[in-house]
Amino acid sequence: MTNTVERPLNLQEASRYLGFRPAYIYNLIHYGKLPAYKPSGKHLRFKLSDLEAFVYRNRRSADYELAEKADTVLNKEAGA
Repeated sequence: MTNTVERPLNLQEASRYLGFRPAYIYNLIHYGKLPAYKPSGKHLRFKLSDLEAFVYRNRRSADYELAEKADTVLNKEAGA
């Protein structure tokens, strides 16, 4: 079993990964929308897993997923 540790990303790397300008990333951090670290108190660092979580939050369900969920709920109510 290997124990791998994520290499922290700097602001430019996070900017390229997310496709946002650094100024917008600063705004996201300021408003508490994106977690970041300042290990030296000066330079920002990011965990790739935090950036991925940010990208994949607020997922919208497809029509077929909503229909399946509705069928499940209606079938439970009908069986009760």
